[in-house]
Amino acid sequence: MRHWISGIAIGGLLWGMWVLLWRGASWPVLALGGLLPLGILLGAVGGRLRLEFPVSAWWRLDLWAAFGLAVTALVMKAVARTGWAILTGRIQPGVIAIPIRVRSEMGQLLFLWAITVTPGTIALLVEGDIAYVHCLHRPSQPRLPGAAWMDGLLVRLWG
Repeated sequence: MRHWISGIAIGGLLWGMWVLLWRGASWPVLALGGLLPLGILLGAVGGRLRLEFPVSAWWRLDLWAAFGLAVTALVMKAVARTGWAILTGRIQPGVIAIPIRVRSEMGQLLFLWAITVTPGTIALLVEGDIAYVHCLHRPSQPRLPGAAWMDGLLVRLWG
């Protein structure tokens, strides 16, 4: 039963953020946005995805709000930077490896999702405590702006 609740909660959160990013609730947005939550729910119920949702995370609305605001701020900043790169033609693509501390699968999924919805970055995979990210603007150091703060939020939520 706990897997059902966790799957519905996380799926609903991601679905809601999908609709907000698209700024509309037309039937294609709702239908395509529902595929990821459905996959999460089926994976949780089938035992392929371990959704160990800590009970304390339900009550940390401050951390959930901070997570939502952080994703929004990163998206807004990345839209401006990517738009400027398109206008000027200056990009330096590359793959970087960034350290992460979040250990739970669900925390890592949210971390990778937050990176991927940010324009100019695509999370490729996590191996151990390293996340590999393709960046349109490769930073000079293996740090992604805002990633350490996001990682810290998810560690406090998921462990």
